[in-house]
Amino acid sequence: MSDAENMSRKELLQPNRMEKQLYSFVDHAYRKKRLYISAAIAVVVLILGIWGGWQYVKKVRIEQANLFHSAQAKLSSPALSPKERLSQGIAALQEFAKSESGSALSVLALMESGKAYAQQSKIDESITVFKEAVAHPEATLFLRNSARLSLAALFEQQQQWVEAEMMLESIDIASWDDVRWRALARIAIARGELEKAKNLLEQLLEKVPDSVFRQETETLLLTL
Repeated sequence: MSDAENMSRKELLQPNRMEKQLYSFVDHAYRKKRLYISAAIAVVVLILGIWGGWQYVKKVRIEQANLFHSAQAKLSSPALSPKERLSQGIAALQEFAKSESGSALSVLALMESGKAYAQQSKIDESITVFKEAVAHPEATLFLRNSARLSLAALFEQQQQWVEAEMMLESIDIASWDDVRWRALARIAIARGELEKAKNLLEQLLEKVPDSVFRQETETLLLTL
């Protein structure tokens, strides 16, 4: 019998490469099955933990939203007089802001109470509250800049021009540039700085040609 025939018989008597790989995988899986089972259980636990955590977070957020709306509702309650609406609304919103300080809704509560203080003509208290909103760690970019815009309006009302301008300059949302330039121009006009106001308004028209303030700006420029 030739060597080739002997080799063929030997090869036939041995498992082929695919069989070896399959056997190796099955054997490895059997020996490591405890590890695989533990890993699978860990994955399931992780998924359940994430799902459970999300359900808890969702429940907490719903409860926070309900508490916020209950506090906010006092500002428009028909059962209260206008004076009581403001005083009780401020108290409820301030209490919510303290108890739920880890939520972005607490920033909204501060801003709502700041607005109510302004309606009571308590400008100093309103400014204090809006400053708290700007510095709040849970304030989003939108809320922080909304609070800055409110502060600018309050400072302008008090003719605190420098403070108003500083607050407007601190707004860092590019899409609000036309709002900022319009307010800065208004302050410049109030201070008699007409050339500065003109430059600001022209900048508004050039940089934001589709601004909602375009027609108003063009009309105002004709008077300068």
